[in-house]
Amino acid sequence: MIFKYEYSVAGSSHVSNGVVNQDAKKIETAANGWVVAAVADGVGSCKYSDVASAIAVDVSVQVCLEEIKNDGDKCDLLQTIEKAFTQAERVIDNHSLSEGHFITDYDTTLSLVIYDGKQITYGHSGDGGIIGLTKTGNYVKITTPQKKEGVYVIPLREGKDSWIINRADGDFSSVLLATDGVYDIFFPYLLKGQPTEIYVRLIRYFMDNNIMHFAEVTKDAVSKEREDYLNSDACVSITDDKTLVVLVNGDVMPTVKDDFYYAEPDWSVLQLEWDKKAYPHLYKDNDSDIVANENGEEKTAKKKWRWGKG
Repeated sequence: MIFKYEYSVAGSSHVSNGVVNQDAKKIETAANGWVVAAVADGVGSCKYSDVASAIAVDVSVQVCLEEIKNDGDKCDLLQTIEKAFTQAERVIDNHSLSEGHFITDYDTTLSLVIYDGKQITYGHSGDGGIIGLTKTGNYVKITTPQKKEGVYVIPLREGKDSWIINRADGDFSSVLLATDGVYDIFFPYLLKGQPTEIYVRLIRYFMDNNIMHFAEVTKDAVSKEREDYLNSDACVSITDDKTLVVLVNGDVMPTVKDDFYYAEPDWSVLQLEWDKKAYPHLYKDNDSDIVANENGEEKTAKKKWRWGKG
């Protein structure tokens, strides 16, 4: 059985500025038991982006359900997702025309999966993302955020040449979709370039059924615990809208790996490594790390174990 939970709330920056939640999400189960899920993030600078994100998830999921219903297990899922994205884009465009608004006021991202409890087929546009947990216990970054010049999000209306539609390699026990407000916390900048760039200790809490213990009688409590966490002081740094969807195959327990894989990173060491790359003029190479303090004086810091490198 595929269990699912979802969460979406306006970010603190939007609340303080009186802006509505511009994210949207949708989960539906097809007639054959496959689950179709989507999340979308209306671009904050666009006047009607909340309308666009709602249309994107509603239309794309509905198209997938209809195609699966008509063709069943013989459904070409890649073509289905391309059709879903195309139709979502078209409906948003038609809506803007009917309202007499500029299409640029309706920019949104869209990430969508069709999950059968094992295989993940997906479509992606924008700066949110999709993460999978394999049956063998590995966390996989399935999509990469799409941004122009590293800053400007690439929206759905960029068209099919920018959309990523594919199948993820592997046998997956769970899959997570999130808009960038939540997605980014799983990829801290200090882990960039490390052997494992995903914050495994954190994401395990949201995806691993070995610690979630999903069952029919526990599913509401499991979902509430994750919602409370995202709404707690631990996530106070997330000022953007917070939206995620998680699908879990309750019949599959992923392999539990060695404790090292789930260990908390040594953030102080990672910060020092990052600073040395960003501000090389402040550091000198010798047997110890020589660090310039705020007064310009040099102090010696013992080298520490480098997380992820042994």
